Amino acid sequence: MWGFLGLVGLLAVPLLYGFLRDAFGWNRNKFYGDEMNKQKRNSVEKRYDQAEIRKEKVHQHSRNQGNHGGFGGFH
Repeated sequence: MWGFLGLVGLLAVPLLYGFLRDAFGWNRNKFYGDEMNKQKRNSVEKRYDQAEIRKEKVHQHSRNQGNHGGFGGFH
């Protein structure tokens, strides 16, 4: 009986200690990588953004070509 209670105590005390450290903010070893990774863009997202910028430039250029740079003339 005492052996079983000792085994439970050996498992429960570190868990309780860790829980109390987290609950009271004593844990100085937190991982904040998830927050940093949320701000980080991967290569696919970067290429998509660049493609959108290029597409807008081409669209703007084609609109400027339609009026011949403001000089009028036949189309």
